[in-house]
Amino acid sequence: MSQVQDLPCNANRPSLLISLAFSLGLLLPVAAPAQDTSNPGECIADEEQAICVTDEPGDVLGSLVEPEHEMDWIPVSEVPRELRDRQCVNCGGRYRDPLKGTSQELVIEEVPIKASARGTVMQGDTVEFSGDVAVAQGYRYLRGDRATFNNRTRKGTLEGNISLREPGILLRGEAAEFDSRTGEAAVRDSRFVLHEQHMRGTAEAFRRNEEGLLIIEGGSLSYCAPDEKDWAIQAREIELDIEEGLGTARGAKFRLGGVPVLYLPWMQYPIDDRRRTGVLWPDIGTDSRGGLDLAVPVYWNIAPNYDLLYTPRTIQERGLNNEFNFRYLNRHIGQWDIGGAYMDEDDRYAREFPLEDKSDRWIAVVQHDGLINQRWRSRVDFSRASDENYLKDLKTSSLQTKRKTNLRQLAALDYLGDDWLVNLEVQQFQSLAQDLSNDYKKLPQLTGQYRGAEQPFSFNPIFLAQYSNFDTEDGRVTGERVYAEAGASYNMSWPFGFLVPTGKYRQLEYDLNDPISDLGDSSPSAGSALASLDGGLFFERSTSFAGRQLLQTLEPRLYYLYSEYEDQADQPDFDSAELTFSYNQLFRDTRFSGRDRLDDANQLSVGITTRFFNDEDGREQFNANIGQIFYFDDRLVRLKPEDPPIVNTDSEVASELNFFPTERVSLRSNVVWDPNTDKVNSGNLQAQYLWPDGRVANIGWSFRRPVNARKPQPITDQGTISGYFPLSNRWSLFASWSYSFEADRSVEDMVGVEYDTCCWMIRLLHLRYFDTRAGQIPDFDNPDLEREYSTQFQIVLKGMGGFGSRVSGLLKDMIRGFEEREY
Repeated sequence: MSQVQDLPCNANRPSLLISLAFSLGLLLPVAAPAQDTSNPGECIADEEQAICVTDEPGDVLGSLVEPEHEMDWIPVSEVPRELRDRQCVNCGGRYRDPLKGTSQELVIEEVPIKASARGTVMQGDTVEFSGDVAVAQGYRYLRGDRATFNNRTRKGTLEGNISLREPGILLRGEAAEFDSRTGEAAVRDSRFVLHEQHMRGTAEAFRRNEEGLLIIEGGSLSYCAPDEKDWAIQAREIELDIEEGLGTARGAKFRLGGVPVLYLPWMQYPIDDRRRTGVLWPDIGTDSRGGLDLAVPVYWNIAPNYDLLYTPRTIQERGLNNEFNFRYLNRHIGQWDIGGAYMDEDDRYAREFPLEDKSDRWIAVVQHDGLINQRWRSRVDFSRASDENYLKDLKTSSLQTKRKTNLRQLAALDYLGDDWLVNLEVQQFQSLAQDLSNDYKKLPQLTGQYRGAEQPFSFNPIFLAQYSNFDTEDGRVTGERVYAEAGASYNMSWPFGFLVPTGKYRQLEYDLNDPISDLGDSSPSAGSALASLDGGLFFERSTSFAGRQLLQTLEPRLYYLYSEYEDQADQPDFDSAELTFSYNQLFRDTRFSGRDRLDDANQLSVGITTRFFNDEDGREQFNANIGQIFYFDDRLVRLKPEDPPIVNTDSEVASELNFFPTERVSLRSNVVWDPNTDKVNSGNLQAQYLWPDGRVANIGWSFRRPVNARKPQPITDQGTISGYFPLSNRWSLFASWSYSFEADRSVEDMVGVEYDTCCWMIRLLHLRYFDTRAGQIPDFDNPDLEREYSTQFQIVLKGMGGFGSRVSGLLKDMIRGFEEREY
């Protein structure tokens, strides 16, 4: 069995540790001529390197201060308060590395060696060092009571209170043997610490063989604090391949609380962050759409630039789902991520939809990004499922994914010239909702756009041309469209403001397979001239608030837009929609998305912004915007020919406010108010507080009153509260609650608990929600409406990973600002 475990060990660390442990095997031959100890401090030149010998360890160890505590473990009572993070408190202390921050950029083999001993005796071919033997080379340090070296056999020993150290590593032992010719060595009764990884271990024998493999005999490894035995891996033999970054354990026992709970005759795991082939930790949970759900991922590291993840997933009420994900990276053809899943027969789906011919379920996903020679950029975003309920039934790690209304299938190729951008793309969608029509297919769409660098106080050309071929399978009108615009802008910019006049002409041409009406034209066209004048001023002053020195700006802005009217009643709507009104909409030159409508306009937008910046660090702490559009003519161009003109003389009032008093507190809000009806049409409020210890608190409110909908739609009036709260050093509670004020019911709620110790953590999460589309309010009058639920379980063994990654995904999805702690 191959077991992949997340052991965050640096690949270079063990090799450095071993070089420390056996440095005497390389140093002593050079030191051998120093038989006369009456001249301490003498530097001896050798053809390989230089070594300076002294009888004062302080001269060798320099500024290194050995910690007073065994294995560098400092009790929490002696840890400075600023370093007492949650991990330190849970563990009752932390490791202190006296060499932390030491530079490791130098080439260690080229650094002179310093050595010291109280006594040196030469007997034949053997040199004996005694009395506080110390050796230093750059950032490497070695100490012991006694050392011997045979110059003829090139073998030696080190005995008594051995200490081998470099940044991030400490190794202690009682005796060591080495052979400087073969590189073989062994340290008996050793203990070691990896400071940054918070890992400690023991070994009856620490050996290095001729091939450079590190072998731990009778060893153990654990993330837990020195006095804790919550979990550990113990093995008859552990072999570490430094070059490959791979550990192999034989006769391995996994112990919980000192009690063996799992025996594996053979297992492999990574000792650095490189990917390794093997079995990953499982995911386990249960939900109302399938029952007990167990997935066990198997990872295959095929090559450095491509890999494969296969996940057999058994779902109690459905069957076996085979999921896979293949990743490939190549500097010529970019990054590819190909995934999918297949279930031969979904038992529950067959019961729920007996009229369906097949009950097999599948999904295919392809993601690609590529860039060649900084000129050609390619993209693929392809997703397709066997049926519209696939994501709801089988995607359990994200509510956002479960509520998608369509799957996109896109392929695009861009040419990035110095002054031109050319884009070719094909796109279509698979609808996941029965009452929604499929969006039109673009087969293909070709766009060319001039994008030269804008120069101040000069004319800047504007040119864009686009050809699109639209198709669909639901009987709507199809055809080809050509859109083009050309013009110029003249940008004037000063320290106190800006002024940008713009003029351009827009043209639309169609070639339709069928006209949209019996009296219509199969080749309709439209053209419209557009002119705008955009200007603003910048004012600033120094001020103060709550003892803080601030810089305040005031930025008024005017935007006049004029666009000719052209009758477009005989033209289709392939990809256009009316944009949602907001503050940014004040300064756009169209109120439509897409290219099917050349909107008419004769209007003036008025906006004003104020900002406050902290004088000390320049950080923006507050900004507010408010604005409105004043119309001088009715707007005749509408999305549908039968829609009446818009006759309001002024728009809604759009406002935004953002407040960031500290890096941990944020308040964001926007409101759209209609002065003609004296009603708020939309609003949003999000407040967040982040504590230094990882606590998160969010409160939000969203409101939307549909004003341009062709069909009656309910008002969205919803509040959300979410947070992650440690109740003590070990217990934490997390929750999320979304409440509909219109329906007077909870629409989504999640609650969970976490128990976090020094070296392991457990989480239990329970989620309830209504099965709705994205942005849809449930119809509570529907008798078939039922709550769905999901229960997920997660265990993390710190330093080795854990199972239940779906829990982490749901927490990030539902609690804004939640970040998984890294230990």
